[in-house]
Amino acid sequence: MNDSLPVDTSLAPVEASASELFMPKPVDLGDPRLRSLIMRLALPSVFGLSINALHQVVNAAFVGALGAEAIAAVTLALPIFIFISAVGHGLGVGAAASIGRLLGAHEPEEANATATVALALAAPFGLICSAALLLWLTPVLEFLGATPTSAPLARAYIGVLAFGAPFMLLQILCDFIAIAEGNTRFSMWTLVGAFTLNIILDPILIFGFHLGVAGAAAATIASEIAALAAFAFYFANRVGQLQISAKWLRPRFAILRPIFSVGAPTSLSTALAAISFVLIYRAAANHGGDAAIAGAGIALRLLTFGELPLVGFCLGAQAVLSYAFGAGQPARVVAAARFMLMVMTAFAAAYSLVILAFPHAVVSLFTDDAPTRAVAVQAVVAFHAVFALSGLQLVTLVLLQSLDEGRLAGAVGLAPQGYLLIPLLIVLPQTFGMTGVILSQPIAMALTALLSAVLLWRRIGSLRREATEDRGGVDETSAQSGSSLMAEAR
Repeated sequence: MNDSLPVDTSLAPVEASASELFMPKPVDLGDPRLRSLIMRLALPSVFGLSINALHQVVNAAFVGALGAEAIAAVTLALPIFIFISAVGHGLGVGAAASIGRLLGAHEPEEANATATVALALAAPFGLICSAALLLWLTPVLEFLGATPTSAPLARAYIGVLAFGAPFMLLQILCDFIAIAEGNTRFSMWTLVGAFTLNIILDPILIFGFHLGVAGAAAATIASEIAALAAFAFYFANRVGQLQISAKWLRPRFAILRPIFSVGAPTSLSTALAAISFVLIYRAAANHGGDAAIAGAGIALRLLTFGELPLVGFCLGAQAVLSYAFGAGQPARVVAAARFMLMVMTAFAAAYSLVILAFPHAVVSLFTDDAPTRAVAVQAVVAFHAVFALSGLQLVTLVLLQSLDEGRLAGAVGLAPQGYLLIPLLIVLPQTFGMTGVILSQPIAMALTALLSAVLLWRRIGSLRREATEDRGGVDETSAQSGSSLMAEAR
């Protein structure tokens, strides 16, 4: 391996012209200014993901003006489209990790083929999802528990939005591909543009054309098509270094294996997140009724809000890890992971401290109902007592994905919402009631952090040995990076 590239960890300022700001070129993933590089890639991803979350909130506000039944209808659709997006996230994460490694290894043609094949896979998946929803919409609504008043509105909303499944999956894939080649700013501005268009169209279609929830669905599809048009321009004009073309459509095993080995656990993890939410709400209903459901929902919303910047940071920084590994620079991989863990742990700890210092004040922003507030405060404190450990799990996850270790990445990714949480949700409430429901989440998070620490320790040690063998002895900074990382992980 070639690990001779110097690693400058300074946070050098980055200047950009107006044209570069709105039509930016991909960042050089081999830039020796490592910390500056990670921040340039990660911050736009954080902003873009936050914009996406804001879009959901504003969209819900417009729908809320139509009444409680409309809110219920849109809420019923959420698990459905989480499952659909799980396919896109799986393909996207798998393709992005592979593309980063191939670019680092200076194999642009294989990177082009990977991006093209991933997009070619997304389209039929989207069509299958659309057809399945339209054919089996009634039994799906019955399974989700639609009431006689919410079912007609849910059918109108999902029936329109189902046609947008292919667009949604393609948009997700394009977003991951742009990020993988280091163009997180283009991804960010595309999301901002789609968000702006959706917010403009929502009131026009919902109220102006009196389309109701169907208008909200149509506005969402229009914004997805607009985002796809921006990405089509991006690839057609070769703004980035990747080329999307039929000539690169080579669905060979060597291309498909890394996409699915890393992507399949990611898809399953996203799907399990939706299932775990349903299980938490059902357990809360059994042990505390509506107040318990609402209280648990508030705590989960706050937890998710804190996780969004961490996930966005990982999405941007993963390109650096994949590229460095593909380029044969293990010391740079270790240094990048160390910096990521420092930043993410600091943010998670700060967020936790704010929430834990003012739990009653934060919960009061969501509800004035005393029973709901009591449950919410208890859950908020329990969840955020261990939230500072989230960075450890996420860094380990993206590191393993970047190194093409799909099975280990799956073990880490499926743990907090899957094989650790679900058994706890089944067992603990039977003994401890609502307290058991609340404790299940932080216990699963703590156990996941322990698993992540063990895997991170082993993988960082392996990377350090590779760097030592490759260079015949590392400098003092590189030699200390693995032990420093483990000290922080503890």
